[in-house]
Amino acid sequence: MKSIRSTVLSAITALACAIPQSHAADLTPYRVGFNNWVGFIAFFVALERGDFAKAGLDVQARSFSAPGEGLVPLLSGGLDAHLTTLDAVVLKSAQAPGDLKIVSLIDTSAGADAVLGSAHHVTTPGDLKGKRVAVTVGECNELLLTKALESAGLTEKDIQVVNMDPDAAGTALKAGAVDAAVTWEPWISQLVGAKAANAIFTSKEVPNLLADCVAVSRKSNPDTTKKFLAVLASATDFVLSHPHEAADLVARRLELPAADIEAMLAKVKIYDTPAARAQMAGPALKSAEEIATFFQAKGTTPGKIEVAPLFDTALLP
Repeated sequence: MKSIRSTVLSAITALACAIPQSHAADLTPYRVGFNNWVGFIAFFVALERGDFAKAGLDVQARSFSAPGEGLVPLLSGGLDAHLTTLDAVVLKSAQAPGDLKIVSLIDTSAGADAVLGSAHHVTTPGDLKGKRVAVTVGECNELLLTKALESAGLTEKDIQVVNMDPDAAGTALKAGAVDAAVTWEPWISQLVGAKAANAIFTSKEVPNLLADCVAVSRKSNPDTTKKFLAVLASATDFVLSHPHEAADLVARRLELPAADIEAMLAKVKIYDTPAARAQMAGPALKSAEEIATFFQAKGTTPGKIEVAPLFDTALLP
C-alpha cells in the first residue's frame, strides 16, 4: 500500500538509532519491521519522542521495501513484530498456518494508493485495455488493480502486466516506460500534481480493502508485544488529536515538509484502539475473506485460507 517511500528510506531507518546507547542495556529489545508508509506515523512519532524507551523497550526498527518482506524474518524469529498489510499476512498464513497473528489494525488507505494512468492516453480504467501496467504481482497493489479493471469490465488478460514494486512503478510511469502504474504516496501527489499522470482509480473507492496491521508470530513475546501496542496506541491518539504537531515532529527525520505529510495523512484513515477492535471484529475480517478469495482464485494459495483465527485483540490496551 503506500507511503512516504524510498526517498526517505535512510532517514526513517535512522529512527532506530533514536535511543541513546548508554540506556539500551537497561531496556528490553523489541525488533520491529516496517515499510515507509505514511499511515505508520504513530510508530515514527513514538520513536522520535522516545516513547518506547520510556516504556522500557529498546525498539530496533528495520525497514523493508515491500510490506510482505518482513514476514519471513518474523516467522523465523528475526523480528518480534512487523507493521505490514492485511493481504500480506493473509497470503503468508497460507504457507504457515497458525504461526501468524494480527494483534492490531493500524489504518486503511483512503486515497493514498492508486492506479495512475499516463496523462496523455489513460484517463479511465477502460483505457487500460492493451496497455503496459506496472504492478506488484501477488500483493495488495494487484488487488487494487483488479478492482479497477472490474469497474471497466476488464481483467488482467486485457492488459500487459509488468511486475515491479510501487516505487519502481512510479518511476517507470514518470519515465514513460509504462502506460499505467499501481503506486502510492508520494508518487500520487507528485505525478498528478505535476499533471504527468491521472489518478484513474484509488483506494478511496474500495474502503477497508487495503488495510495495515501489526503482525506477530508464535515466537513473539506477548508481554513485550502488549507494551509495544500500548505505546503505539498512545502515539496514535496523539497523531489523531494533533496531526500538525505529529507531522512537524517527524518532518526533519523524514526529510519532508510537515505540510506534505499532513496532506498525505488526509488520504489515510488511522484507527485508534476502539476503532481497531471494531474493525477486527467485522469489516477487516470481511476484507480478509475477500483477499483470501482473490488469492485462491489466482491459484496463489493451495486451498481455502481460514482468516478468522488470524485476528487476536487480546493484547490491545
